[in-house]
Order: sequence, then C-alpha cells, then structure tokens
Amino acid sequence: MNVLQTSANQVVASQQETLERRLIVALLVETRLTMTQVARHAGLGDARALQVATRRLLRSSPSQLRSRSSVKADGSKSGNKAATQVEVELPISGAYDFAWVFNYLRSRALQGIEAVDGYCYQRRVSKVGEAPVWLQVTRRQESLFARLPLTCGPAHQLLDRVVRLFDLRADSAEIDQTLVSALPGELKQSAKDAPGLRVPGAWDGFETAVRAVLGQQVSVARGTQLANLAIAAYGGGDFPAPHELRHQEIAELGMPGNRGRAIATMAAWVADKEYALLEGSASEDFVQRIGAIKGIGPWTQNYMRLRLVKDADAFPHNDWVVLKQLQTTPAAALKLSQGWRPWRAYALMHIWRIAGLRRMQH
Repeated sequence: MNVLQTSANQVVASQQETLERRLIVALLVETRLTMTQVARHAGLGDARALQVATRRLLRSSPSQLRSRSSVKADGSKSGNKAATQVEVELPISGAYDFAWVFNYLRSRALQGIEAVDGYCYQRRVSKVGEAPVWLQVTRRQESLFARLPLTCGPAHQLLDRVVRLFDLRADSAEIDQTLVSALPGELKQSAKDAPGLRVPGAWDGFETAVRAVLGQQVSVARGTQLANLAIAAYGGGDFPAPHELRHQEIAELGMPGNRGRAIATMAAWVADKEYALLEGSASEDFVQRIGAIKGIGPWTQNYMRLRLVKDADAFPHNDWVVLKQLQTTPAAALKLSQGWRPWRAYALMHIWRIAGLRRMQH
C-alpha cells in the first residue's frame, strides 16, 4: 500500500468515526427513542453494542449523554419521543466545491424523486402511494447537514448513501496538491482556481448503472429525460427495480435496440444474482462482467467506475468531452492520464468543468 492510499484510508477511518459519533449524539439528544431503537438506527446490533460504542467514541454512557443534554434552559426536556428525523453535520476533508456538486446533481435530478434548489438537495425515500418522506442535504456556510428521516429504514444506511452521493470520503487537500503538480496547462490552472471538485457517487447502484447505459452517446439532458421516461413507463413513479426491467422492450423509450436489450439483460443479472451494487470490489466485479453484454462499451463501464464503484482513478479516456478538450485520440488521452494517477477521476472533473465554462461563453 503506497503513501497516498494509506493517507486516504486514514481519512476514511477518521470521517467514519466522526459520522458514527455525530449520528449517535443526534439520536440520543434529538429524540426520545429507546436505546434499542437508537442502536438500530446507528447501525449497532443492540443496546449493549451502543453502550460500548458510546463509551469508545464519547467517553460516556448513552444514558449519561442523554441526561446531560436533556434539560433546556427553561427546565423542560429536549428530545421528541415522536421524532421522525434527525440532523447530522457531515464531515468534509479539505476544500469542497459546493456549486460543482449541487449543479451536477441538479442537472441529473429525477422527476418526482429528486429536487435541487440552490444548495439544498432532496431525495424521496418513501415509495409512491405512501406518505411522502424526503431526505435533505443542505449547505450552511462551509458545512453540509443531512436531515435523515427515521421512518424509512435505519438512519445509518441513509447516511452511507449521502456520503457516497456527495463524495465525502475524499480528501481534497491531498487530491488538489497532486493534481496541481501533475496536470498540464489549462487543467493545472483549473485545479488552482477550483479546489475541492468532487466526483458525485451513486445513491443507488442499479439506478446509476441503468442511467449510465441510458446516457451512452447522448447529452446529460437526454440521458435524464430517458431515465424519467423509464420511471413513468416501468416504475410507476419510482425508479424501476431490476425485476421491472428484465422483460421490457426498453428501446421503445427512444434508443437503439442493443442498448435497450443491454439494460434488460443487466437487470436480469442483478435480479438473479442479487448484486448489492455498493461501492468497492463487488461493484467492480459487476462492472467488469457487464462488458460482455452487447450494447455496453468501455465508456459506460468507466462511467460506472466513477459513480458506482467510486474508483478515484477511473478515467473514461474515450469520452467525447475528454477528446475534444485534450484535442487528442483515446490512446493518447490514456497515455497522458497516467501521470495523474491515482486521482484521474478528479482530473476528469476539471476537464468537464472547463468544457462547461466554454459552453457558457458561447
């Protein structure tokens, strides 16, 4: 393991501990949930595990922490027995380009499922037909806060999704320092001018995999339109599950037949093999395997590595924008990018950023 990987792992471990601590505090202080319920939402097995974690992280027992925090200035008790949500401040390492991330998510927001208003991202976590429940991530000054509902599964699982989506395991200080030294010309200047560009991840692995195929060789706007059509046609207002896509003629939405059949085949694989499609090696195995499906090419696989696998070194060297900005061939782009490792995914964000700025000028 090299120095950069060791540093990155240390950042992840520190952030995970911070998140665990903040979530436990929020659950104990903002609610009157039982200790067993707090343990479940914190991702701990039972009340005993909660005791151990709280003493390790906070040097206190859960009951002591709740007691010390429970009396307000007016003598009333804080914490709501009927609380349906908690708020957690999210740890950020290094610079964070809020505008880049929120604009990225805004341009890809799914109708009826996601909404982005300024620096506020919302995701519906309830199913269509149920009372709507929304998760919310908001910027306040130089911080991000997640408002996590407690009625749609364990809070720690929602928090994990937020961390992936907002790329909060990255350390921009390390990444930016490397890129400023390694990138050429205009890209080097972008790394100086826009520190903290992040690579937004996947809220849901299957959803992102399908959207990667829908987005092949079309604009972001068209890819998002196709995703919204799939939601209406096959999901009834939710993003369709694998079993809802495996037997569909998806090309009817307005795409080449091979591409539509590729999505159906991929859906069948996920349904049959029960792929979890979270970040890491399991998702990388899935991405490698789908290369055998007709209609799925290297660009799609590399895009999935960016957002689904969360591979910091993923680089779609045959991306049309990459080739246009670098004015080169796929082979030459791949060769050039070797000097940007292990942060090529973040170098790609600077390439896309420059392309976006140029579009705005014309």
